[in-house]
Amino acid sequence: MFKKFTMRFSSVIFCCAGLLLFAHISAIADTVAFFYALDNDFQTLKTQAQSVGQPLKVGSRSLAVLQIGAHRVYAVKMGSGAVETAASAQALLARVRCDEAFSVGPVGGLSDKLKIGAWYQVGEIIGYQKGSWTKTGFQLSANAEWKLTNAFTGILPDLFQKLINIKVASGEIFVASDNYRAQLHETTGADAVDMNLFGLATVCADHQLPLTCWRIASDHADDNASDDFKKFVANYDGVGGKAIAEIIKNLPANPNSPETYPNLRKILSEQSK
Repeated sequence: MFKKFTMRFSSVIFCCAGLLLFAHISAIADTVAFFYALDNDFQTLKTQAQSVGQPLKVGSRSLAVLQIGAHRVYAVKMGSGAVETAASAQALLARVRCDEAFSVGPVGGLSDKLKIGAWYQVGEIIGYQKGSWTKTGFQLSANAEWKLTNAFTGILPDLFQKLINIKVASGEIFVASDNYRAQLHETTGADAVDMNLFGLATVCADHQLPLTCWRIASDHADDNASDDFKKFVANYDGVGGKAIAEIIKNLPANPNSPETYPNLRKILSEQSK
């Protein structure tokens, strides 16, 4: 009698431990962070997804909760500037444990080799305002540069295949000056400039989250950049967000996640409303 009780008790403990392990695995797996700069990228990704309840509110940030296949996706707009971007990324990652992060957005070309409307993969980021002024001029801090490992090995859509890796100077300024463009290119060696990447990379590194970024050249960061950027945004069709949705669809499902099972996914979706 005691032996049977012991066996049953052990079975209960084993099952509870299994459920706890299951819950832990499902909490950290198959969860993707999507950081975007342009609304059209979010809209095209959203058309390929299902909304899961109401957006999460973290301070002034709104985190969209979506489902693409077996994967839960949390999306947030980065904002204008590296500081705003860092605040958005921190709002998402402090609330949700993600295991993959993707980002799309525009950059201004510092190098003449960049073509407007062409996509590039970000390989290196330099926070060109991170440093100090000295007698010899502005000196960058030792930690002002990031190299993205781009370790993502999943299936890429045609849009993101065989892209050139670029170095992006990232800061708080929208660059629209021939003179400053030339100066930035000379002092940093960067191919492009943006207002998001340095803040995003900093926060993702703090959370040990793999980050892969693709950028489209929207202007030349020259005297005409303001007008060119406005025209670009007005005509941009959100193809980057659509490509991200395709990537997420092709990610393998985690067999230990409840999201893999339609009925469990339905229950979880109803509970989140």
